[in-house]
Amino acid sequence: MIAGMSLERVTITIPSETLSAAKEAADREGMSVSAWLSRAAERAAKIEAGLIAAEEVLAEIGPPTPDEQAWVDEFMDTVTRPAAGDSSGADDHAA
Repeated sequence: MIAGMSLERVTITIPSETLSAAKEAADREGMSVSAWLSRAAERAAKIEAGLIAAEEVLAEIGPPTPDEQAWVDEFMDTVTRPAAGDSSGADDHAA
């Protein structure tokens, strides 16, 4: 947690399987489930904000050329590839 950040208590409902996976992941990382879920929500919000920004840019400048898209695809494959030994399930996407 960042110093000075306010916290709020919330009640959420998630599938049992998702909660089990979150508990296991939090345990592996030595975090509380609350901290792990908070981090996951923060990451998801940042991704969503990035996608919205990208859509706004594409609306202004138009879609990338095939060469530009190939570069982006290669770059994203590189930066989203899990590090060796990473068992975080970064490639597992929940719908």
